[in-house]
Amino acid sequence: MNIMEFIKPELFILVVFLYAVGLFVRGGPWEKKSWLIPYILLGISFIITLAYVAIFMGEGFSPPVIVAVVIQSVLIAAVTVYGNELIEQIKDK
Repeated sequence: MNIMEFIKPELFILVVFLYAVGLFVRGGPWEKKSWLIPYILLGISFIITLAYVAIFMGEGFSPPVIVAVVIQSVLIAAVTVYGNELIEQIKDK
């Protein structure tokens, strides 16, 4: 089973957006608190995914929708952070 099967195709652009947000946060005055970046990205991912699924797709705010949004937002944030780590490892070599 592939992790990408759990993320709605329309939300893949969110990975790129979160990566840009992570770069912005890392370059700010709070750079010393880089451990917060994954949590910030997760929060942003949850809010945007919830807005998209519940409002734009018209699914509403039912418990199954909330569970699906939590799973998708965690996976989207995880793919973003993992992608950043891969890029950082390539730069270090």
